[in-house]
Amino acid sequence: MGIGFSLLAFLIVLTPVVFFHELGHFWAARRSGVIVEVFSVGFGPEILGFTDRHGTRWKFAAIPLGGYVRMAGDQDPSSTPSPDAETIKGSFQSVSLGAKAFIVAMGPIANFILGILIIAVIYVSFGKVQVPNVIGDVQPGSAAEQAGMMAGDTITGVNGKKVTYFSDLREVVFESPGKPIEVMLDRGGRSLMLTVIPEVVEDRCLSTNYGRLGVVSSGGELKTFGPGEALLLATSDSFRMAIAMLRGIGRIVSGNANKGEIGGPVKIAEISGRAASQGLISFAMFTAVISINLGLVNLLPVPALDGGHLMFFGIQKLLGRPMNQRVQELIMRVGMAFLITMIIVVTFYDILGNIGSDC
Repeated sequence: MGIGFSLLAFLIVLTPVVFFHELGHFWAARRSGVIVEVFSVGFGPEILGFTDRHGTRWKFAAIPLGGYVRMAGDQDPSSTPSPDAETIKGSFQSVSLGAKAFIVAMGPIANFILGILIIAVIYVSFGKVQVPNVIGDVQPGSAAEQAGMMAGDTITGVNGKKVTYFSDLREVVFESPGKPIEVMLDRGGRSLMLTVIPEVVEDRCLSTNYGRLGVVSSGGELKTFGPGEALLLATSDSFRMAIAMLRGIGRIVSGNANKGEIGGPVKIAEISGRAASQGLISFAMFTAVISINLGLVNLLPVPALDGGHLMFFGIQKLLGRPMNQRVQELIMRVGMAFLITMIIVVTFYDILGNIGSDC
């Protein structure tokens, strides 16, 4: 799989995800009476664009990594307010605190909506594979066999959580290479609790580790759903994805992340290429996951992210007055510097991990 193919796949994933994120900000701003001067997908010089009847310049820029909405009163794409922003009619700074929070929050919310819609369309048009929680076979010498798991066992729980389908077990096992997990089984009407240590499997192409039990399900069914049911199921599955992502962030913060769990643009591009090579459904599902991931990450209370802005609004609500503007700007700059540094470091390690790789 060539670099060009992976890069193209990455851009095809990123463009609608970024567009939808900024569309959320744009829609909320318009609803709140804020004037949007520029809607840009990408940064840098404009490649193509047009101006709508409201005076908003819609454009695609030369560097297609991200995007922004520039509102009245903003000095630059990072939404730094001009000194007189509060007095400018239709500026972001001139609206109420609630309106500001609404505008900022709608970006990440739009990403969740996009992810849910993509998954729902997949469930309606293609379906979802539902694999029962019954073990069909246990591989010899596997972690499952060593723990005493047998064909015919019904897996009812893992680490205290209910298991209905094989996917419920798979996500916990995948995240736990070399770490003990508690598996609850039903064997002929008798309940058993086994401690299993998933085998550590290294994916050299993605420079990551994941867990494997060595069990095969007893079968599966590809089931399609009506629009309403698909939407509910997609919402539920998206929520579970978000929880899994939060667990991953927790492991990163605590220093217990699995090898390769942190990835930057290079790794995302690589996975984009893999997903694209596996077909339209795989690629669409990956796009949904990236959209949900972007929405979740942007809600983290980190300065320079949407969650950082929401954090400042919360502090303002508690104090009854806004924080000192200079202090806010300093914190934002530190946050931006931190994010840029993290991206550079992660990208460096992504590239380093690919040197000499035959993937």
